[in-house]
Amino acid sequence: TCLGAVPLFSPLTDAELTQVASSCRVVAFRKGARVFEEGAPADCCYVVVTGRAKVVLDSERGDEVVLGEVTPGDLVGEVALLDGFTRSAALVAAESCRLLVIPATAFDSLRSNAAFERRLVARVMATLRDTTEHVRSVATGPSLTRVIWCLGRIARREGKRDGTSVVIPKKPHHVLASMAGCTRETVSRALGTLKRKKQVSWDSRTMSL
Repeated sequence: TCLGAVPLFSPLTDAELTQVASSCRVVAFRKGARVFEEGAPADCCYVVVTGRAKVVLDSERGDEVVLGEVTPGDLVGEVALLDGFTRSAALVAAESCRLLVIPATAFDSLRSNAAFERRLVARVMATLRDTTEHVRSVATGPSLTRVIWCLGRIARREGKRDGTSVVIPKKPHHVLASMAGCTRETVSRALGTLKRKKQVSWDSRTMSL
């Protein structure tokens, strides 16, 4: 099953995976659909089966700050199950996607597996550090540094080595702007600067760093 492809679930036995899978269901969302809202109660978490979704915060001005993207094999929404609080951000389908819904009761039952619990704690700490780095970059860095940080974050998650370069999927300027906390025009200028310095190049589908 797709659960077996999620690193967090690798310590589980076949029997445990089968038990969890029996409680799950797959749901589909169109591009732009909101899977859950910031502040909503949490009764499940999700594994991305196909497509992409973005984790966002909504500002008072009505625009979005993109905290990150989740792609096939990623787990999302589990943090709220651990502390019992509401969702700390919203999840929005960046394109048509299918998600596996894992009920809270099924997820909680796995925590008796010590290896799973250790991986879960490590995952939460890594998420916290990544969020802190994101906030620091957006709040304190100049616009060029913010865009570079966003490209680096995408490269860590989706990049593929090609000789001395790393190739990533080309992201729309509004997506990079939401991640970097700046305007699309600022992103365009920053990418132009990086291109002139021969640090970034791109075609219609990919970007080379």
